Amino acid sequence: MITQAEIDVLLAAMQADHDKTGNDGDRPGLITFQRDDWVGMALPTCCTSPGRGIRYRGIQIKVSEDRETRVWTRAKALTLGEIADSFEDLKAIEDAKV
Repeated sequence: MITQAEIDVLLAAMQADHDKTGNDGDRPGLITFQRDDWVGMALPTCCTSPGRGIRYRGIQIKVSEDRETRVWTRAKALTLGEIADSFEDLKAIEDAKV
């Protein structure tokens, strides 16, 4: 199981890597949860439309019995078959409150 604090650390590290390299593939791209890890997760998420899906700090969340609980860079998310149009800029914690 992953905590909100751990997710925030991973997101910050990915964004810092992008800031150093300028490589868009280093930016945060996707958060996945194994279904049992998601149940009871107290993560402040939002969903403004079905197409946009569940988001935390602008980063899309996908939940499935078959998924690994993990934070993915954009480059790794693309290898999973994600669509680049689903990526958003990482929002500050203050800007992402729901």
